[in-house]
This record gives sequence, C-alpha cells and structure tokens, in this order.
Amino acid sequence: MMLRLRALLVLLCGSLALAGCSSEPSEEGPTPGDELLAPPAAGAGIQFKMVSTIDPGMETERCQFFKAPPEGLYINREEVRFTQGSHHVLLYKTGYADIPTKNNLGKDVDTSGVVDCPNGASADWQLESVVGGSQSFDGDGMLNSLPDGVGVKVQPGEVFLMNVHYLNTSSAPLSVDARINIYAMPEASVKQEAGILFYYNPFIAIPASGQASARMRCPVSKDISIVSVQSHMHRRGVNFVANLTDGAGAPIDEIYTNTEWEAVPVKAFEPMLSVKAGQALDYRCDYKNSEAREVLQGATTKDEMCMLIGAYYPRDENLENCRDDSGNLAATWIGSGTNDGTETLACMGLAKSAGDFYGCIVDSCAGISEPFSAFLRCQFSGGHGACDKECAGPDTSMCGACVDAACATKKSETIAAACK
Repeated sequence: MMLRLRALLVLLCGSLALAGCSSEPSEEGPTPGDELLAPPAAGAGIQFKMVSTIDPGMETERCQFFKAPPEGLYINREEVRFTQGSHHVLLYKTGYADIPTKNNLGKDVDTSGVVDCPNGASADWQLESVVGGSQSFDGDGMLNSLPDGVGVKVQPGEVFLMNVHYLNTSSAPLSVDARINIYAMPEASVKQEAGILFYYNPFIAIPASGQASARMRCPVSKDISIVSVQSHMHRRGVNFVANLTDGAGAPIDEIYTNTEWEAVPVKAFEPMLSVKAGQALDYRCDYKNSEAREVLQGATTKDEMCMLIGAYYPRDENLENCRDDSGNLAATWIGSGTNDGTETLACMGLAKSAGDFYGCIVDSCAGISEPFSAFLRCQFSGGHGACDKECAGPDTSMCGACVDAACATKKSETIAAACK
C-alpha cells in the first residue's frame, strides 16, 4: 500500500513546490499598443515587456527572462497591464546567476526572447519566489499597497522570469502584450524587506456534475504584517474564504472572502493585518463543476487551483511557501468529508490515480487533519530526511520500506484519529 502511496506522492512534488499560477484567460481587456503602459521615468524604475502572437485555438504559457540592473534595487510599487487572452501576469525571482540556456531537463533553449513553457514556468525553470504581478488587466498589482520604507529586495544582476498564460479561442492569430513596471525606492529609506505569500493547495478533486472544497492551513512562526491578500481559482471556483486562526485552527478573524475567479479583488489592509507567531492562515476554495468529468488540480484551463496570495513584511522565505523554519512543508490539509483515519488510509492504499489520491484527502473528515497531515508531510520528506540515502541514486529499491518505517508512528496516529 505505502509503495503505491509513495509513487503518488512523488507525482505531486512539483505541485507542492513553487506553483505556476495558470489561469482561465479572459476575452476582455485592452488591445496591444504602445499606450498600454508607459515605462517608468529614467531612474524611477524598470519596465518588463513581453509581446508575442498566439495561434488560433492555442493554449500555452509563455516565459521571458530579464536581468536586474547591476546595482540592484528595492521595489516599493508596481503597475501591471496586459491585453486580452490572459488572466494573469507573474514576475518570479529565479536561482540563476545569468540567463539560462538549458531548462530543468537539460534541453537547450533559445532564451534570448519569448519562449513557450506549456507545462508551467516551474516545470521548466528554477524559480525561488514571486515578486510581482496581477490577476486583472487594469487592476491592482501585488505590491501596490506597500507602506513607505518597505520594499522587495532585488539583488544586483538578479535574473527574473516573466510568465503569462494565454488562451486564444478565436479563429485568428491573437497579438498579446504584457507589461510590468516596478518602481524603486532609495536603499537608505528601506526599513523592512517585504515578500509575497504564495500558498498553493494541490489536493483538489471535484466530481463530475458535483461540488467539492479544498482547504489548507499554514502556521506562522514569526510576527508579520500582511499588506494585502487575494484569492486564485479557475472558473469552477464559486467561493473563497480566508481566516486568521490560532495554532489549533480555531478562528480569530475572517480576513478575506470572494466569489470571483477573474477580475479578483485585492483586499488592502489599513492598518496592516498583524499576525503573531503561533497563529495560522487558513483558507478554503469551494467549487461547482458543471462538466461530465472529474476536475483535478493542475496547470491548464481544464484543471483547478486553490491559492492564497498576499504581500507582507518582514520577509521570511520559508513562510512564503508554507514551510517551517527548517524548510520542510508545514501545511495542514483539511478534508470536507466523513472518512476517519482508517478509512482514509485504506482509500489511499487503493488509489490507482492522482484523482483517486486527491479524492481520499478531500473526503477525509476535518477531525483527522492534524495527524493525517503530519503523516503526509513525513511521506513527502522521505521520513524527514531519514531515508535520503535509500531514496537517492540509481537504486531506490529500499526507499519505500525505509519511508514506511520512518513514518510508522504518524501512520498509527492517523489510524487512531476519529472524526469529531
């Protein structure tokens, strides 16, 4: 049973890394042209611009690399504009010292201009964090509400990747234009470094002609101030709610709610939302599926997503992707069904596909979420590093047995858990 579970968990590793925020592109928006967004005045900032043509009926993601100036900068504000055919623009920091010419698979790629990244930016390239973007062609960017003295740090010569997801439903080629202006602040005026929370729950399974929810909670280990938050779902998303909770998940305050999947409203906090160490951010996406097929999480318009995005400070890199101080996954996944620990593990043992696996988590009851999530985190991390030797290299035949042994206590605690 656990060998099959291990294989399914491996399939999800990319989903639980930095998620590429693919979306349902809108058919509305301005048309291309130089008037779309003028670049910042000299010395005030930088414009990143990506222009291409999408063939009729084509759906793809496109990427383009840029380099920061050699002196580096701090971003305090941004403007984002993009034309019809898309629903979001994102700007990522990468792990590259220079613009790469080979992707994650070792394939040579001409990165001197716009390139296709159809499986999502994170599938092809090394991404570290999100530093800007927008889900609305004329709406607020992620960094529009940073207070004075707070900025996102950009290292000298740092490599950025700009990512846009496109869908051309017309019968003619579509010219597309996306632009991000970032505005710099003097380093001498910087008091706090900001970051962007980018929480992604991959455990989504919506039955054909049915409804479902996906819920995840992320602990906060240090005091932070949240500047703004927003949701991200695809077109089956009908409701989103985010709460500030205590460490055990008891609600303290509802911080955001939204029923839209496009033209998503950004909630700016005034004053800033104070989150204390030991508290948590708990969010849920509700879906209604009108299609005659099951819908799972994924990177295309045929799939769904559940994300909480927000600007905050001071920056904590692990916090941004729901990881603990050691860099390990810290999420608690909370099901909306009735299956107890024994039934949930039995479901996972019988799972033959990713959809079956996701469904086991969705159908679990909320009462087992803490021990069950601890078991999943143990599995994802190879027994929290205990099985690195067995699970690396050419011979991984002992990996499954090692992970099973390392996670046996967490499994027993899941079996003992009951629905409340």
